[in-house]
Amino acid sequence: MKKRKLKKFVLPTVYVMVMAVLFVSISFLGSSLKGKVQYDNFSVDAIKDNVTPVISTPDNEEKPNADAAFLKIVKPFTSEKVVVSKSFYDMKDDETKQQQSLVYYEKTYLQNSGILYAADEAFEVQAVMDGTVTNVKDDEILGKVIEITHNTNLKTVYYSLSEVNLKKDDAVKGGTVIGKSGDNNLAGEKENCLLFEVYYNGKAMDPEDFYNTDVKELQ
Repeated sequence: MKKRKLKKFVLPTVYVMVMAVLFVSISFLGSSLKGKVQYDNFSVDAIKDNVTPVISTPDNEEKPNADAAFLKIVKPFTSEKVVVSKSFYDMKDDETKQQQSLVYYEKTYLQNSGILYAADEAFEVQAVMDGTVTNVKDDEILGKVIEITHNTNLKTVYYSLSEVNLKKDDAVKGGTVIGKSGDNNLAGEKENCLLFEVYYNGKAMDPEDFYNTDVKELQ
């Protein structure tokens, strides 16, 4: 049998046709995939919207309040050297504790209506919470006095100060230094004292109870 030879143009033609078929197939496949993929979902904004923060605050958790520190009740001093010289006199206490809560002045024992603090050295006195200064005066027995009103039902009084940093009608924030400890004429007391009183609804309140009370309950 006589073999036939392919003409020179046949192979190039077949090659071109095969390449054309492949190109068309690839183009068709690409178009099909493009219709199924949403490329917009890979934008930066979409990623941010779907990111879960490492630390998150639950919806039912109270957000931090920038003014929370000013609503908190603090003690009227920061020095760790301050001690209680005389506690608040409470009619419900036993007789021994009541006797320890008496202050002595000119042969007379008086019921302590606050807490008398003392230290071996002078210490700064601070406002226990936000308020307005409603009185500044000198007392013959207890030295310089500052009265701060916090709301219509609550006021605090600071006695036995040697220095006063405020005047009447001044607004004050909790934790602000308002003066310095001083002397009084009560028998047996140290030179560096502070008598601190709390009045709620016109009645003396034990400062120790006051420190542990929710501010909202004192409105």
